[in-house]
This record gives sequence, C-alpha cells and structure tokens, in this order.
Amino acid sequence: MGDIAVKPGSVLGMRTIDDFELVYFPAGTRSVYEIDRGPFALDRPGVVFTCPGEPHRYRFDPSLPTRHLFVHFEFAAFREAFCRPYHDREHFRDWSVIAGGSLIPSMLKQMLKIAHIKPAGWQRRASVLLMGVLEEWQAIEEDESMSAASLPAPIMRAMDYMEQQLHRQITIEEIAASSGWTHEHFTRMFVRWMGIPPQKALLERRLRRAEQLLIQAERTIKQIAYDVGFTDEHYFSRMFKRTRGMTALEFRDRFADPLFRHLAVIEEEEAAYPLNRHFVVLDHGDSR
Repeated sequence: MGDIAVKPGSVLGMRTIDDFELVYFPAGTRSVYEIDRGPFALDRPGVVFTCPGEPHRYRFDPSLPTRHLFVHFEFAAFREAFCRPYHDREHFRDWSVIAGGSLIPSMLKQMLKIAHIKPAGWQRRASVLLMGVLEEWQAIEEDESMSAASLPAPIMRAMDYMEQQLHRQITIEEIAASSGWTHEHFTRMFVRWMGIPPQKALLERRLRRAEQLLIQAERTIKQIAYDVGFTDEHYFSRMFKRTRGMTALEFRDRFADPLFRHLAVIEEEEAAYPLNRHFVVLDHGDSR
C-alpha cells in the first residue's frame, strides 16, 4: 500500500495485476480510469476497484499532480464474488464516489501509519482495517445523499479557465465572465463553494504550477515566474516564500534528487507516515 502523487500527464498501463487493488483519490481531477467497460472520469473524490487479470489504464490529470492512496490485497471471498463475468457480479462498481463523512480515507491513512511504525501486532491491525475499508466501500449507496456534491457548472468553468490562463495576467473580472455570472455574484458563490476568494485560488494555482516547473524544468526563477503569469520576479519570490516557507531556489534544491523529479509535490502540512512511499504488509506467500 502507499500514498503517492504523480506528475501531471502521467499514464499508467495498459496493465493487469495478479491481486485486487483499491485506489482512493482524495480530490476530483481530470484523471481517467479506463477498462473494457469504458472510461471513468475521476472528477470527484472516490475509489477505484480493480480485479485480478482485468486490463486497465490510468490517464492522470494533464495539468495538476494527482494524489492517490492505494492498497493491493488478496481475499478468497472476493475471488468468488468478483472474478467472474461482469454481468454476473452483483452490486459491483468500478468507480465509487466517496462522501465527505466516509471512514475510508482515515482508515487507509491509519493502515499506512501502522505499516510505517510497525507496532506490536501491526500486520493483524492493518488487515482488520483493510476489512473495514472493504466493508465501507461495499456499503456505499448509489443515491445522491451519499455522493459528494458536484461543483456548480459556472464554478467548474471558471476553474478550468484559470488553469488554461496561468501563463498570462488575467483579472477576476475575466474569470467571472468565463463563468457566465456577474463579478459580484461569482465572487460570492466562489467563496461559498471553495472556501477562499478567487484571487487566493488563482495565486495558489500559479504557485503550484511554479513548483512543478522548479522541479521539472531547466529554467531560471525569473523565467518560471513569467511562465506562471507573474510580471514581477520579486513579487513572485515574496509570494512563494510567504506561502511555502522557503525560497523558490531552496525549493528546487530540496527536490533536486533524481528520485524526487519523478514525483509530484503533495500539499499536506502534517502526516503520520512518509508520503510518496509504499509499504509491504504481507507478501502473497506469507500464510500469516
């Protein structure tokens, strides 16, 4: 199991696996999960469940890092229930939307914490937590009451417009116009749904793009500042240090290791286990 983030535009597959895999996506992105039953847009927080031997592929968000928590496991009862033609499976969902009150995220993180610390009985505890995760996954209701609410279409259009225009100076008036709402109504609704003003959301998106360029691109700090829509290199540097706690150059140096260049930055202030790592609890030959 593990908790990782992949670079924008990464593709995994086409592949098959020998065991079961459950993957939790904590945020909606433009990532797509593809199997023979068609593509599934992973546009809301949710879980993907893949059976052994089933060809599948992930096409991750082309513009933002995609974080996901995953666990591979073997379970005889699931072999009987799911390893048969799809039309014979009851209540099977390849992609399940996860509501905000679900226990799945906290149980997965607790499993990773236990696997990292390895206290007494940690393998048994991890296995019990996995059973809880699977019970929660199977209990997800299809109705709207258990589904995460979608953002209003105007907010989604505005967010897409922000992403497409990060390379240049844009105003909140422009972003509001892309949504179809008036400036005042857009700002009010944006704060209601996103929890922050559009100006702050735009700044954060510029800085996240800058982080990726600092790790991946052989460009100067000044060039990167311009690439993400800043006309003043010094203002970019001040904003980066204020929000990230380090200068852009320090950020680049910290992630200069070749290993880190294959990973994307995970924005989380505190975690009980190392991020961008994976752990092995039991291998398939272990009878415990």
